[in-house]
Amino acid sequence: MKKLSLYVHLLMVMTMVMPVYAQSPDLIDEDRDLVRVMRHPDGSRSVYKRQAGWRGMRCATYTASGKLAAINDYTEGRYGQLVGCIIYDSKRQPIYKVAYGYDSNARLIEERMFSHPEGKLVQRVIYKYDASGNRSKPLIISLNTGGGAQTVAPTLDENVQNTHRSLNRRNR
Repeated sequence: MKKLSLYVHLLMVMTMVMPVYAQSPDLIDEDRDLVRVMRHPDGSRSVYKRQAGWRGMRCATYTASGKLAAINDYTEGRYGQLVGCIIYDSKRQPIYKVAYGYDSNARLIEERMFSHPEGKLVQRVIYKYDASGNRSKPLIISLNTGGGAQTVAPTLDENVQNTHRSLNRRNR
């Protein structure tokens, strides 16, 4: 009876584990480079992977039918904080660059998205923190990119132009 119980238990575990691999073909050939796979309510998925020889991570997003939708290349700083991101379209052409700003407590306070290659500021995401250190919902400011678009005006602790230059060097 104990053997039967053990076999039933193993069969139950296997039926729970096997569908995970069947649903995620990108997990089969991956090992240490895979960080996470996120499934979205619309059926699309995002696959986060570490990049060998580079301090950062790549996020590839696929549609529900499995076609590449976008790629985000995140660059991390010395302490693992995000310092920049390049966003590519489905044809792997860069369309946006993102710079991240932090306060003196190393908390994310702002994300700035710039069009590529124009370098026009198109969006700002601002975070505030309460006295307990809890982050607020983000304040998202989308800027008009037609005609009178904003130009790059660094006001973060780190010069945004330098971040963009270093991201460009990595992509060459």
